[in-house]
Amino acid sequence: MEKRISTQRIYEGKIMALRVDTVVTSSGRLTTREILERPRVVSVLPLDDQGNVILVRQFRYAVGRETLEIPAGVVAEGETPLAAARRELREETGFDAASFRELVSYRPAIGFSTEHMTIFLAKSLIYAPEKGDEENIRVERIPFGQLYDMVVRGDSPLDDAKSIVAILLARARGEA
Repeated sequence: MEKRISTQRIYEGKIMALRVDTVVTSSGRLTTREILERPRVVSVLPLDDQGNVILVRQFRYAVGRETLEIPAGVVAEGETPLAAARRELREETGFDAASFRELVSYRPAIGFSTEHMTIFLAKSLIYAPEKGDEENIRVERIPFGQLYDMVVRGDSPLDDAKSIVAILLARARGEA
């Protein structure tokens, strides 16, 4: 166990904050911990009735290119993860779903971030667009089996953890 002695706030933005904590380790050593504070987030693996995964293609500045991934976003203040998942799915793909099932809730970067993500599987999709952020997103469909095979072979167009985890868990649990 480590005990925090002090905190220095380095940066505070809309979607993250960075702090440096001075801590005493269990062995009595004084050290620092850099912590990225993030809100709770959700992502959704949407499967249509034909067995296709609905994916979003968008430019991600941090990696300097377009990515293909499952819809995701921040849980707003006072919103449940399920409500956020439904909203993000509608905003990013134009679909709602009659069925949502939680696949996993986990911390993607436990060594330095407070982020907590919940991944949902959405089935029985219904076209129900909702205006969202001014994101430039294009929707693409790839058959689940084809996408799963590409992930397992290591030649998938997906290279983000949330999308890969969702595909692997859906297959492992017999959901797709």
